[in-house]
Amino acid sequence: MVKVAQWYLDFLKEKKIQDCPLSQEKTFIFLGEIPNMQGHCVVVGQKSGKVFCGYHIEDFIELTEDET
Repeated sequence: MVKVAQWYLDFLKEKKIQDCPLSQEKTFIFLGEIPNMQGHCVVVGQKSGKVFCGYHIEDFIELTEDET
């Protein structure tokens, strides 16, 4: 389980990007790195079930034990 990194959320807010689908979810299920797109991953929104692909791996951080 992962969540969007705070620095990325701050970046979206600073650039006034309000329609980014990642900001609509709190937690995601990390499915892994895309083999032919090194550094990019596939995640699924835990609440919505929507699949998001092609986002940078460093945009996410693993949930702590307390957050799960």
